[in-house]
Parts: sequence; C-alpha cells; structure tokens
Amino acid sequence: MKLLLITVRSDFGGGPRHVDQLIRELSEKYEIFLAYPQDGDPYSKLWDEIIPAERRIYIPFRKFSIPALLSLYKFIKNNQIDIVHSHGNGAGFYSRFLKILGTKAKIVHTFHGITNNYSSKIKLWLNTLAGFLFHFFTNKFILVSNGEFNLAQKMHFLDSRKSKIIYNGIDDPNRKAISSKFKVVTLSRFDYSKNMDLAFQIARTLKNENMEFVWVGNGEDWERLKKQSEEENLNITFTGFSDHPLDYLAASTVYLSTSRFEGLPYALIEAASIGLPIVATNVVGNNEVVENNKNGFLFNTADEACTHLKNLLNDKDLTSRMSNESFAIFNKKFTTQQMISSLCSVYQDLMK
Repeated sequence: MKLLLITVRSDFGGGPRHVDQLIRELSEKYEIFLAYPQDGDPYSKLWDEIIPAERRIYIPFRKFSIPALLSLYKFIKNNQIDIVHSHGNGAGFYSRFLKILGTKAKIVHTFHGITNNYSSKIKLWLNTLAGFLFHFFTNKFILVSNGEFNLAQKMHFLDSRKSKIIYNGIDDPNRKAISSKFKVVTLSRFDYSKNMDLAFQIARTLKNENMEFVWVGNGEDWERLKKQSEEENLNITFTGFSDHPLDYLAASTVYLSTSRFEGLPYALIEAASIGLPIVATNVVGNNEVVENNKNGFLFNTADEACTHLKNLLNDKDLTSRMSNESFAIFNKKFTTQQMISSLCSVYQDLMK
C-alpha cells in the first residue's frame, strides 16, 4: 500500500513530531510518501535524508498554494497513492481539496488540536466554515483525544460514524526524573496557543519561592519574554530549542503547561513517561493526560497554578505519589505500540 503523509509544518512541534514518528514506525509496513515544507527546522533536513527524492514533494510552510495543490494532485496520480493522510489544519486544506479535484485516494485527516479560541472573530468564522464544508470530503477522521472529538462534533467538523480516537504515543524512555532542586520545566513553542505569558506571570508570582523555571523551545514571544525576565531578575532559564528535551525533563521535578488549547500534547506524555507530576491548564488534551489530584493538577487561573506548585514544593510525599501515578497512566494509555496498531487498523479497513 502507498501512503502519502501531508504536513505544512516541519519545525519544532507536536504535529511534525507525530509525522516523523509515523514515517519511522510505518516504513516497514507501507510505502511512505511525504509532502512537507523544505524550510522548516529540524524535521525538513531529517526527512530529506530518510525519504527518497522520488517519494517526496515540497509544499509551502504554513501556507495554502494553488500551484502546490495541483502539483500534489499530479504527484498522487503518477505514484498511484492509495491513502492520503493529512496532519493539522493547513494540511487538511490540501487533502480535502484533492478530494474535490477528484483524486481516487482515500482521505484520512488528523486534526492535532481543534479550537474555537482564535485571536480574531474573522479567523474563527473562516475556520469554522472550512471545517464544516471539508467534512464532506473526508473518508476517515482521526482525533487525538476524547475532548477533541467532542469539540469537533459540536462544531460539525466530522461524521462520527467515520471517526476514531487514537491517542498519541511514545516509546518508554526507561528514565526516571531526578532533581536535587525543585525545577519546573516547560517544553513549548513561544506563541499564542502555548500562552507563555501566563507561565511568565506564574514565575513572577513565585519569584521568592525556592524553585527554578526551565523553558525549552523558541518562537515569536521568546525574545520579548527573555528580556523581560532579565529586567525583573526572575529565576527562569531560557534554553532555546533542544534536540534532547528529555534531558531537561529528567532533570526536573514538575511539568508546567499554560496552553490555551491542545490536541494531545506530546510534552505532557513525555513528562508522564519519566514520572513528572504535571500542573496544566484545564483544556482539551491536557485533561486527558492529567487526572486531577492523581498525577497532577488542572488549573484555570495563575493563582491556582501557583497554589499547586507551592503544595508540591512543600510536600515531598505528594510529589512522589503523583510521580508514580504519572508513569502508570503513561503505560496504560500512551505507548507507541497502541497508537500504531490503531492507526494500521484504520488504513486496513479503508482498503478493504
């Protein structure tokens, strides 16, 4: 079977990472083709190395292009692609327009984070309209969390009879978090969706507590927040992007997420896999990795987050108990084997 994966991102983030994971896990089962931006970092270079030239096609970074769409249509026809699997909102524009153009390939779409929380009403209206219209041109919808499924159903983005929930999964890193200091780590893009301004507010409030904040990643808000942190002398370490984020997780005590919305965040799954208690915003995705008061805390305000972090700082037994619960939840729900097995069953059913 010939499988084309489409992503309009090849930079740091959960969506591109998921695509990279599928390439590596599915290559022995299927003939993998890939459509992706050439100018993203770090994945574009990695994919250039592992995907043969005849099996890859470049499309613009986070941008829809008519010439790229037509090139994709020709690429699919010439290579006799059986299934097109798009990942994320931008890639979904390409896959569903391909169906409108008449491609015979089956169209699978994974949302990777549906939201009705946009920076403007115009964006909300346009994305809601597109999501409704496109659901008529999709053979299978994959949701990465129950919360995402419920929101997609409410917004009329899918046909529930053609939908399947498949959690993201990772391999067990066989590592345990060990830290001599109380470190609060966050792996993040510094943009609107991740809301690192809220994380900054929390760090500012806890400035006089005996804890250190470690922020791994980069993005449009990185420079501004780093400068502001230095001016206020806050205890935040800005590492920038890292190829080895697990090293930072393993050297920390607690994971903090301040996202406005999520699909099912890999960072939280990684945190659970090495036994970190998690303090996270009570949003879709986060609330399926974090079981409140069991392996961490869900919060709605900065004050709530500060209270939870101080409780963990002052109660080692609580931290230890939540650490063990995180690891147990990871093994129960979020392994690579579970994810790949479910996805393969989707492909097989479509090809019957």
